[in-house]
Amino acid sequence: MVMKKEWSHSPLMDSDDPKSPERVHFHFFIPEGQEKKLSYYKLKVLFPDSNLEMIGQKEVKEKLRVSFDGRHLWSSLLGIKPFIISTVYPNLSKFIYVTPDVIMKGRVEELFKIDLETHAIAAVEDCSKRLSSSVNFNVLDAVQRSADKPWVSRSPYKRDACVPDMRVLLINANNLAGGKIVQAVQWWDNVLNGGNDRSEETSPAILLTLYNKYLKLDSGWNVTAEFAPSGHEDNAKILHFDGPKRVCSEADSKPAQETHYGNLWRQYMPPSSDRILGD
Repeated sequence: MVMKKEWSHSPLMDSDDPKSPERVHFHFFIPEGQEKKLSYYKLKVLFPDSNLEMIGQKEVKEKLRVSFDGRHLWSSLLGIKPFIISTVYPNLSKFIYVTPDVIMKGRVEELFKIDLETHAIAAVEDCSKRLSSSVNFNVLDAVQRSADKPWVSRSPYKRDACVPDMRVLLINANNLAGGKIVQAVQWWDNVLNGGNDRSEETSPAILLTLYNKYLKLDSGWNVTAEFAPSGHEDNAKILHFDGPKRVCSEADSKPAQETHYGNLWRQYMPPSSDRILGD
């Protein structure tokens, strides 16, 4: 999901203001084969005051082929997707990217108020994972000695460096340097031969591209349960979505319904949501 703030001449308003919903837009990226109109009307019933847009993955992939001269990025866009959104949809200059497995408790106004300065991206620093757990440092040291690229650090990479959590991102597309982040991710992916799994949102290529290059969000936006302090749910601005999920296979793109889930998510949904959103 992508959220953007529609900046008008008026100052940023608190979401309790009745005009505020009209200034926030929600863009949902939905699986191939899922009916966009049906998804739109279901959500519109639940959130009548919200500006909603449904974007099919097939539509995104088609625009990518045009934008990148037919070059193939890779079959799964999970990791690189946040950085190419502004290429496909140039009207999105500053936006919040949220993956489907989170519950937003915090106010999006708080994120939009953050001044990214020269940074293109703001993310939570996740210290439950370290760079060395995803990157082969023998390979990295060799690359650093031989490669002369602006996205390769001149200083030694720290093995115990925390990594960005990619599930909530504040992005200023004006600072994306004309697609150089995408270029850097592609370069690292080729050099590392895809790393462990290129479908992972925190692939080695992305972690190295963003190394020391992102603004760190308040820890309240941390969605990683293992890194959360006791009582995190009461003060957290974001939580794990523990409700039913649709998992799309790269092979057939048909969503499979997960059957085991919790009840935390129900606290944040209207009572009629089951009936409206159900198949």
